Amino acid sequence: MRIKLPGDERMGALVEAIAHHADMHGYPPTIRDLMEWTGASSTSVVAYRLAACERAGLIRRVPERARAITLTDEGRALAASHAEERPTAA
Repeated sequence: MRIKLPGDERMGALVEAIAHHADMHGYPPTIRDLMEWTGASSTSVVAYRLAACERAGLIRRVPERARAITLTDEGRALAASHAEERPTAA
């Protein structure tokens, strides 16, 4: 099932990056990690998008903690659906 939200493509890329980093490393990414993964132009763009994801109920964050980002059930679903749509190398 595909979840549609405003800014869906960018939110999908961001939550997918969070899920991928946590799966690979066992802890959430930094804002700079997310900037590199998503191709955002600055850390403030990533912070803005994280806030949008938080308002949409896709993530939870702990203020004043750099890596305190967790995906909600909705965020995990969006990350999975976004990853499925990404083309794979042949």
